[in-house]
Amino acid sequence: MRAYPVKFAPVIKPRVWGGDELKKSFGVETSEPIGEYWVLSGLEGDASAVVNGPLAGKTLTELAAEMPQEYLGSGLRGQAGQPFPLLIKFLEAREHLSVQIHPDDEQAQAWEGSLGKTEAWYILDHDPGATVIYGHTFPDAEAYWQAVREKRVTEYLREVEIARDQLIFVPSRTLHALKAGTVLIEIQQSSDITYRVYDWERPRELHLEKAALAMTYDEPAPLPDQRRTLLEKNNLSHEHLHTCPYFTIEKLTLQNTSHTLQKNHPTPDILVVAEGEGTLDSLPLKPGDTVLLPASTAAYTLTTPAHLKLLRTYYV
Repeated sequence: MRAYPVKFAPVIKPRVWGGDELKKSFGVETSEPIGEYWVLSGLEGDASAVVNGPLAGKTLTELAAEMPQEYLGSGLRGQAGQPFPLLIKFLEAREHLSVQIHPDDEQAQAWEGSLGKTEAWYILDHDPGATVIYGHTFPDAEAYWQAVREKRVTEYLREVEIARDQLIFVPSRTLHALKAGTVLIEIQQSSDITYRVYDWERPRELHLEKAALAMTYDEPAPLPDQRRTLLEKNNLSHEHLHTCPYFTIEKLTLQNTSHTLQKNHPTPDILVVAEGEGTLDSLPLKPGDTVLLPASTAAYTLTTPAHLKLLRTYYV
């Protein structure tokens, strides 16, 4: 069968800290608070399923196994027989998420038999004055454990103001938390390993020992900013947001125009629609849609009669 751009049904994840704002976009009707919409996932038990074309019903895991050259590609992180390397989500936080940390690849493999988790957040919306937790000021592990015993962890958390359209890169081993009133797109390694350090008095399990081992005790690092303009013309803006060893993220904004993108890497492109409507060649696009383009795609055209904003991401 010939490969083509595929769209996926979201995997819906109720969360105690979730909300209701994104339910309409994803066609969800439930009174439960929904925190996460996994729009591209190859994790076991939560693999995304195709909704368009002859491959409808196939999971991302099946695509990667049956057509690896097209839906994994030949990049370093797209080897045949391996799971799909990225997980992409929409998140809505009506309450604070736990203060947490993720291990790096070496730690995750040794402790959990998993990939580590480096991630990036693209801020879609937030309440006035919203912040996130990004890093800490524990000088060493002894200070961390003393704060845990004395219930003073929050005194050492580093808060950072956020803004709409901001990209926040969160490498593994970074203590962090989303706070209430934040809606975003998360692009991350394909891993669901999380170690909670503090959970705002909710009665959920903490993972203090592994968190202490995963944590670094250097001076808090500033937020990295790699943002730069790649192309700006004729109602089109194309920006590079971030590149790390696991993924590259770009943003495209179109106003009543068409634009053809050339692809020059041997892995699939992934498009995540943040705002507006349009088409990818003849495929309709709306907010929340996530499209996986085959690795063999040389070029494709985005068109909108009004407004379209999307993220483009890929791995190598």
